Amino acid sequence: MYSGVQIRTGSNPKIRRNKIWGGQNGGILVYNSGLGCIEDNEIFDNAMAGVWIKTDSNPTLRRNKIHDGRDGGICIFNGGRGLLEENDIFRNAQAGVLISTNSHPILRKNRIFDGFAAGIEITNHATATLEGNQIFNNRFGGLFLASGVNVTMKDNKIMNNQDAIEKAVSRGQCLYKISSYTSYPMHDFYRCHTCNTTDRNAICVNCIKKCHQGHDVEFIRHDRFFCDCGAGTLSNPCTLAGEPTHDTDTLYDSAPPIESNTLQHN
Repeated sequence: MYSGVQIRTGSNPKIRRNKIWGGQNGGILVYNSGLGCIEDNEIFDNAMAGVWIKTDSNPTLRRNKIHDGRDGGICIFNGGRGLLEENDIFRNAQAGVLISTNSHPILRKNRIFDGFAAGIEITNHATATLEGNQIFNNRFGGLFLASGVNVTMKDNKIMNNQDAIEKAVSRGQCLYKISSYTSYPMHDFYRCHTCNTTDRNAICVNCIKKCHQGHDVEFIRHDRFFCDCGAGTLSNPCTLAGEPTHDTDTLYDSAPPIESNTLQHN
């Protein structure tokens, strides 16, 4: 399956005032040092990210509406850059903007809102410059930075987010209750040596306190994951999550993603 628009290997098109929607992959894919000026488009209802920026690409996105995606709004990976200005990014199923793997975009005067996960997530040695953005009413929270991530910030308004992750942690709930296997909330995650967890497993802080009390546990980092304890994939049943919800088609890896926001067990 191809994206609605692909820009690659130094190409530098102008893409203006289009509707890019309903694709079974991403809306726009910019990769292998692609450029491009992408302005005043409506990008919505794509199966994967509305816009992918990958592998040293550096496009300019202005005044686009990127919304109602079945995955994230904009995903920037593998050294992607880009100037994102005055876009409205809203009602996407995953993060409004996910920045990962040594990427460094500039986000300026965007509105990122009404998302069903996080507003902005930055992980895997990425960084960003965030200036004058408004990030509000996102379910998991506004801005999430993984361990070791540093950003440059000025005049952003992060307000009135639903903060479901922090609320679940404060209530003693397993984070799997808010994520299932379809999302990766960002918080502290651990492993349990007593339960023989591997580097493909992660356990949330409340399960460590309750289900793995007295075990030999290790804090790993603050990052994106879902809780394997709550998912019912560990040897001992979770006492916080209730009945585990199993995906009958695929078991999803709980480790943070490298090139996509879901990884499959082989």
